[in-house]
Amino acid sequence: MGDSIYLENLKFIINNMPLSVIEILDQEIKLSREEDYLGKEKTSFWASETETMAFDIYHRWMKTDPTNPMDEEKMMMLKMRKLTEDAVVFYLQKSGQVIDRLTNQERCYFEWGPKKVPISGYPDLGLLYEGEEIIVEVKTYYGGKQHSEIRIGKIKEAYVKQLAIYLYHFKIKHGVLLMINQGTGERFEFDIYNVEGNPYHFICPDNEIEVNLEDTFKRWEKIYVNNILKKKEPKIEYQYKYDIENIDWENTPAGTISSARNNKAVIGDWQVKYSDWKDLIVKKQGTTLGYTPEELKRIRELTAGYSTKKLNQVRFDPSDL
Repeated sequence: MGDSIYLENLKFIINNMPLSVIEILDQEIKLSREEDYLGKEKTSFWASETETMAFDIYHRWMKTDPTNPMDEEKMMMLKMRKLTEDAVVFYLQKSGQVIDRLTNQERCYFEWGPKKVPISGYPDLGLLYEGEEIIVEVKTYYGGKQHSEIRIGKIKEAYVKQLAIYLYHFKIKHGVLLMINQGTGERFEFDIYNVEGNPYHFICPDNEIEVNLEDTFKRWEKIYVNNILKKKEPKIEYQYKYDIENIDWENTPAGTISSARNNKAVIGDWQVKYSDWKDLIVKKQGTTLGYTPEELKRIRELTAGYSTKKLNQVRFDPSDL
């Protein structure tokens, strides 16, 4: 009798427990996301989409429901990145050098070429520096690997292209890509310049990156004319899962091999991995999420003894000098 009453009381307590802080937070994150996009339609190519695959751009434009929507943790992370950008603007505004019309207030919008390809975006920050107008694009990153790359100038070309689009539109010759380590607060800046005489040509002398925006605009024009206007789904440019028989296992990192052997990750193009329509792509490519038992068996055959081989590989022998 006593046990029965205890269980009933326990059941009542469980069923009437208040939501946890995380559950409340996730509800508000979802509501905020829905409010942000309520009534908004994609009507242009975004400056941040210079390297986004045509398949994703098309489905964003067609308002296709994502098969792999962003989860609450990812949305929280993006909000934290945005807050870092806001902090940069907040501190620099105290300098009196911020240009309001170039600081998340004036939309960058223009139509390019005879087909009037619509392109848009919002620059993060404009500054008046020694009498010169410059545009600053703020990007955050996290983790030791990215830090080791950025500190030697290895940055994503898509970031350079995004900033270059703002420079192109506002006819400003100089921009700065400001990279901030979200874990440590360390900062690195990279100068971007328009090459005199060519409005499409931009260089980053800090790492010798060069971009030609005309190539990007022509690619978007092709997607706009052949897919968006015709409402015709483009071919998928990338592969979710490479043919395991064609992978160069000998030169594949041990960690990547281990993940594949244990079915923790497939070896394929990262563009599909991070697509909001990953499951749709997998279906259209006639494959399955993860590796099948048959594929795992074959991978283990192809990579037998990989850990020992990798361990015994000599990458550098001082006696060779």
